[in-house]
Amino acid sequence: MSLVKQLWIGIILLMAIAFGGSFVVSSMSAKNYLEKQLTIKNSDNANALALSLSRSQADPVMLELTLAAQFDTGFYREIKITGADGITLLERTDNSSVTEAPEWFIEFFPINAQPGVAAIQDGWTQIGMLTLESHNRFAYTELWSSTQKLIGYFVIAAAVAGILGSLLLRVITQPLTSVVNQAKAISERRFITTPEPKTREFKSVVSSMNSLSQRIQEMLRQETERLEQWRKHAQLDGVTKTLNREPFMNKLSAALSHDDETSNGAVILFRIAKLQEINHEVGRIQADKLLANIGEVLGDYVVKNNQWAAGRLNGSDFAFLATGNENLGHLATELKQKLEDLVRKLDLRSLDTIPMSAAQYSPRNTLAELMTLLDTKLQEAQIKSLQDPLIIEAFSHSDEQSNNSVGHWSELINDAFNKNSFSLAQFPVVSVHGNLVHHETAARLNVQGSLIQAGEFIPWLQRLKRTTEFDRALIEQAIKTLESSDHTLAVNLMPTSIDDTHFRQWLTNTLKASPKAASRLSIEIPERGAHQRMAAFKEFINTLKPMGVRVGIKQAGQDIERISALHDLGLDYVKIDASLIHNIDKDTQNQTLIRALCLVVHSIGLTAIAAMVETAEEWNILNELGLDAGAGPEAKNHLSE
Repeated sequence: MSLVKQLWIGIILLMAIAFGGSFVVSSMSAKNYLEKQLTIKNSDNANALALSLSRSQADPVMLELTLAAQFDTGFYREIKITGADGITLLERTDNSSVTEAPEWFIEFFPINAQPGVAAIQDGWTQIGMLTLESHNRFAYTELWSSTQKLIGYFVIAAAVAGILGSLLLRVITQPLTSVVNQAKAISERRFITTPEPKTREFKSVVSSMNSLSQRIQEMLRQETERLEQWRKHAQLDGVTKTLNREPFMNKLSAALSHDDETSNGAVILFRIAKLQEINHEVGRIQADKLLANIGEVLGDYVVKNNQWAAGRLNGSDFAFLATGNENLGHLATELKQKLEDLVRKLDLRSLDTIPMSAAQYSPRNTLAELMTLLDTKLQEAQIKSLQDPLIIEAFSHSDEQSNNSVGHWSELINDAFNKNSFSLAQFPVVSVHGNLVHHETAARLNVQGSLIQAGEFIPWLQRLKRTTEFDRALIEQAIKTLESSDHTLAVNLMPTSIDDTHFRQWLTNTLKASPKAASRLSIEIPERGAHQRMAAFKEFINTLKPMGVRVGIKQAGQDIERISALHDLGLDYVKIDASLIHNIDKDTQNQTLIRALCLVVHSIGLTAIAAMVETAEEWNILNELGLDAGAGPEAKNHLSE
């Protein structure tokens, strides 16, 4: 029972007790007063009437007429004249009980006034006795009326007291609401802090809970910082601070396997030839400085474009991944110019040029063919001492080249929106115990009976600035699917859609109109997209959670040091990026990283899901590492019937 209800019950009981006491006391006082007044009135009226009758000189007719006239006024219950011998000579009686007061009230408060008695005389001779008793129905009417007014006053007082008490209680318990919300958040492992209230009793509780939350936040921050330091030590080259070969190749492999905008982009390979001669020419320290400066140039690109990556494949070879980049020639030329500017500053005679090859990739390419071609062209650029980057123009399939124009894709996408040609392919996400978690979805574009993967058309949606419209189409398709089946679906949204207030309002209205579908819907956005718009993302989650929508982030693990910032958002799960899952059964460094990452994720109450599990060996190690579920080609093989 709520405090407001308890307050109302208390006020009602208190007012009832107060009313009962007041009712009895005031009614008894009024009753006694009315009895005295009626007794006095009876006596006065009896004396006055007896005097009047005495003047009639005992004429029987006059006595009867006078008595009848007085009685007919309606104020008397009984008027009686008895002779000197005690025999009743005249009598008028009215025993009717016409009054507004109920019978129970009359019985509870009987008014027993004494009748008035006076002698009727003829000169000095007494000829009889007059007995007069006023009717008490008027007294009962007045007493009942005052009681009704008393009840009304108490009802009004109780209502006013209840309303004022409720308002006061709301003010007093406002800190308690914050305390309850904070306790609930902590029980969900969302370690939030709230302002300390002025109420002393609440202040100590909130202070203790804030202290607990702050200690846990600090612990998470320290743990993620330690984990990030370990990752840098394990995955980054000590000199250039770029990725080592294995992490970079995992990153590139994951980009090729992604079914979104990151599955298109550019890869650049370049070589610092004659590195040994440079060591002899300028010394090890200066050579390392050159390599470190190269790492800084690559790092600047990565900082500005958070999905990009740079790696040192061996002592002299570097690779650069620019996901989503479509202007390869400009990027490669710009990068080569910056690198050669570093070389000129050192005035190195042994390094006259930096050979470079570059290629645009798509989901149709494999890691092996991409790297083989890039390496071959890099060797060619070095042998020929080419001054410009060697751009691989014919790497994409011929049909891609012929249809790779803005006009073609604009027409294709317009037609897709008009004909509702977008669809959702479904893939199971399975727990390590074989239970279905949900179906993740990937967008497909149906063009003349063939399905185009999301990675091929999403970059064009971005270029045409139609991603929000595309997200609307996906949500509508998901709701339609959910309403016609018992599936649970996870839909990927573009981070930019979260920034769009119109889209958020539309999404809220749409989900409210389909509550059953909303309760079986999950929405995912990329980790770095969430970090870039944390306030909008938190508001987005707070809007969706009351409708039962689950929210997760995908491609997690790229910003490990910022994972602790997710603790108070209300997320349900994180999907760890495929670059960390690839060959996880063999990569002991990534095993250590994921084991610690899962510990942090679980400590803030989230489910950890592995993305793109491709082999049985990778699947078999998930549980040991602390992962709760897995997605990818291998997941469906472990789904319980």
